[in-house]
Parts: sequence; structure tokens; C-alpha cells
Amino acid sequence: MNLKFITYLYLLFFFSFSYTVLAQKKPAKIWATASFNKNNVMVGEPLVVTITVYTSTWFTKPPVFEEIQIKGALLVRLEQRSGAKTVTIGRKQYPAIEQRFVVYPNAIGENTLPSFKVKTTSPPEGDYKGLERTVATKERKFMVQGPPEGMDTSKWLTAYDVTISETWDKPLKNVTAGDVLERRISIRATGALAAAIPPLDLTSIDFGTLYPKTPILGNFQNTASFTGSRTEIINYLIEKDGTFTIPETSISWFSLRTKQLESRKLGAIEIKVAPNPDLAFILTRQKELQAELAKEEIPEILEEKPFEFLGLNWWQLILSILAALSILKFSYDKIRVIQFQNRQRNKEKLESEAHYFQLVKEASKKGDTRLFFRQLMFWYDRFRTEKYKPELSDFITKSKDVVLSDKLEDIMNYAYREDKMEGTLTETETLFDELSKARNKSQSERERKTKEGWIDLNPK
Repeated sequence: MNLKFITYLYLLFFFSFSYTVLAQKKPAKIWATASFNKNNVMVGEPLVVTITVYTSTWFTKPPVFEEIQIKGALLVRLEQRSGAKTVTIGRKQYPAIEQRFVVYPNAIGENTLPSFKVKTTSPPEGDYKGLERTVATKERKFMVQGPPEGMDTSKWLTAYDVTISETWDKPLKNVTAGDVLERRISIRATGALAAAIPPLDLTSIDFGTLYPKTPILGNFQNTASFTGSRTEIINYLIEKDGTFTIPETSISWFSLRTKQLESRKLGAIEIKVAPNPDLAFILTRQKELQAELAKEEIPEILEEKPFEFLGLNWWQLILSILAALSILKFSYDKIRVIQFQNRQRNKEKLESEAHYFQLVKEASKKGDTRLFFRQLMFWYDRFRTEKYKPELSDFITKSKDVVLSDKLEDIMNYAYREDKMEGTLTETETLFDELSKARNKSQSERERKTKEGWIDLNPK
């Protein structure tokens, strides 16, 4: 087998292996589409838009659908109308997630749904780690038709169905002049938003005055769109007695089911009002109601005054607060440093030779030989440094203090040979006095040698 053939086989194997590895981790196929439930709608008719995103692997995170705006229309997300599914294309199955939106057009003519961007997270083919990618749908066109000819567009409402109902805050029996009745008329429009429901035309009454309040609006999701609700609140101030009729109330809409104009109404209501001799009360109630409604519907406009606190405007106050905080922080840090230094000094003082020598002095005045010798050993460990050996006798010997040596021997004989560890107050005090003299002599000698050493290092 010649060398060229072997080289050819090697290169063939190498490229085949490389292709297999690259093929296993090639990017996932991800794309998004936009679809309508219809292409032609009327003004105000809901157009359901379904944005679907596909992948050739799987989604490691839910897709994030962009919020967009459409010129001449209102776009609303159906929060509960998203779901996952599997779509078969050719011989391969693709996981897909869809999100629904509803478009409410308010301009006649051709309109455009802009490109929708969707942020996805899917692993490459042959891998498991999700990678972020952003895909976009194509623009889609749709047509918006106007109302049929001859229809009043000022009160235009398109819906699949509309219901109207009413409630009163009290029974309409035994009504007396001067009473105030609250009437609530609720309108529900399937397939329309609450903002699209026009206000009712309320006919005035000849036996009193109407005081409408701010309506209550609400939107509710259904299968493929929304149901809007509008609740009108009207107060009736009854100003006369007798038998009267509250006129009927109606609402009209263009039905998206029958493609015709339809209406619903509340029938007229007959009420009997009993007389009330207190006419002044009626006028008082009327003024109170007018004041109440004016306060509710017309917010009080207050003159805006510049911010001021303790004679400072807002930026002066902020600067003052920052300066005060800086001073407080500086003071706090300074106190912490001083406290730390004090603790260190106290710690060094408690571990110093002078402190332990003071403890020896205090023990010498108690007449407790055992306590005296214990404190004496503690002190000597800090006093001797490298000049003296650990034995106290080495210090006494090098000090050449015969009196100190004799006093130490006397107290040792008294304490240990005669086994009397108490009642040696005179002996411990005398020994301490001699020990103090020896200590002072030793320290003076150290200071002298230290001074001589500095002179040698720094000759004049």
C-alpha cells in the first residue's frame, strides 16, 4: 500500500469525522409566523393575531414576544391564550409555541401588522445548552371596512352580542319627594373593549334632576377576544310628588354575527311619588348633591408652591442632608478608630511588665504567700527577656543583692519548711521592697546600655 493511498484514506476519514461533528452541533432551525383569523374586518371588529414560533430542537425557556404598536389600531395581548404544540412538516416534528393578540382597528382602509420580534432560547442540534436567538415574522396586510351607509358613526359599536341591565339602590315603592335614587345601568359587549362602548343618551325627567357619575369600565377575556363592560351610575333627585314615568333607555350596535344593526333597551318605569311638605329640605338635598358630585367629578386644583422645609428648597435640603450624613460617618469612623486604639492600649497595658509588677505589689500586702509567689512568677516571665534565665534565682544572683537573696531564703524557709503559707505579711512586703530596688537597678542598667548603643550607632 503506497503512501499516497494512506494519505488519501486519512484525509477522507478526517473530513468525514469533522463533518459528523459539525453536523451534530449545527444551529437549530428557528422561525416565526403571524396569522389572522380573517383578512377583512369592520371598524372596531376584533382581529385575532396568532404569533407562532417554531424550533427544530426544543425551547429551554418560554419565548418573549415583542410589544408592538399598530397605526390606526389598538393591539391587546390575550394573556391566557398561549400554548405549546407540535407541528409536523414533511417527516419532521417541530415544537411550537403560540401567543394570541387581538387587534381593534379604528381607521378605515388597508392596514399593516408590523414585523413581530420573538426572543427564543433553544440548543443547537446535537447539544443541550440553550442559546438565545431573535427571530421575526413578516409584515401582514389586512383591510378595514367602514360602517354601512346611513349609519350614525358617532355612537358606532361593533360586537357579537350586547346585554343591558339595571339595578336601583332602593325599591321604587313609597318614594317621597326629596328622595335621591341611585340607578346603575350595566352594559356588556362581547367582542368589544370597554372604551369602545358609547355612553348612554339619558332623557331628562320633568319631576326631578339627573346627576350622572363617572362610569365604571372593565375588560374580561374570553375565547378569542374580550368582553367589555360599562356601568353608568345616575342619581335621581325627586323634586315633585305625583305619578311619573322614567323613559326607556336603549343601546344599538352592529352585530358581527347577523351583520345587521341591533338594539336592546330597558323599558319605561312608572313611579308614584308621595308628597313632602318640607320643600326646604328638597333644596338643601339638591345643593348637597350638586356639591358632592362637583367635588367628585371636578378635582380641586391647588396652586403648586415650590418645595420648602425649614427655609430650604429641595436641593439645599439634599445638600444639607448629605453634609450631615458625611459628618456623622466621619465622626462614627473616628470614634471606631479611637475605641480600637483604646482597646489596644488597654490590652498592651494588661500584658505589660509594669502591670504584673503592680499585681505583685498588691499580693505582697495580702499576706498570702502562695498568691504572692504566683504573681511573682507571672511578673518575672515578662521582666527577664533574654538577659535572665527562667529561674528567679538567676535574676537574684546577677543582681548581686545579698539582702534580696537573704529575704527570699527567709520567706521560703518560713513558708515551706514550717508549712505556713498564711500570715507572712511582713515578710512579703519586705521582700517586695527589696525586689523593687533590684528591678529599678536592672532597668536603669538596661536604659544605660540602650543609650550607649544608640551613641555607637549615631556618633557625633
